[in-house]
Amino acid sequence: MITIPFILILSVLAIYKGNFIRKHNVKLYIGAIIFGIIVFALRNKVQITEPFNQGYLGLSFLYIVMMTGALRNKSNLRKKLMSVRREYSIIGFILVSPHALKYIVEFLQGVRSFEWLGVIPYAIMIPLFITSFMIVRKKFSFATWKKLQQFAYIVYILIFVHLIIVAKMPNLLVYIVLFVPYIVVKLKKEYLIFKSKK
Repeated sequence: MITIPFILILSVLAIYKGNFIRKHNVKLYIGAIIFGIIVFALRNKVQITEPFNQGYLGLSFLYIVMMTGALRNKSNLRKKLMSVRREYSIIGFILVSPHALKYIVEFLQGVRSFEWLGVIPYAIMIPLFITSFMIVRKKFSFATWKKLQQFAYIVYILIFVHLIIVAKMPNLLVYIVLFVPYIVVKLKKEYLIFKSKK
């Protein structure tokens, strides 16, 4: 349930504090890394870290990144969110990492089965994360970089399937409420693009 408040807060920050986020992006990345390390180190020890080790905050960042691509190109909301999309994708990956590492460690300890539908999208996100940094992105042509970023849609699908399988009520309902509208809006946008090209 906490995912929705996270999404709302992050959306407001993107709309009204976009300049600050872009200007201080490196500091925010470092802060996210430090925060991620702390909550991972305190997993199963401090209860308040549980929502972060479960990946709710990281998912919230990534959901905004995902939803931004489905919005109308000329909409003001999309323009606002697009201005911090790169920063949100980087921070989102950093903050979802404690969740992925927690499950991998538990698998290696023999207390959890291997979560293929969780590990595969995380593995796909690694090159997307690396190429999100401008210093790396500049080494690729825009066309090549764009093709690589298309793998994000595979990530979105696998995450949705993963969440539907493992989530329990009321989180299951939250994920349906979040992802189904995205699918509808994205398919509508792609249909209109396809139709305009014919």
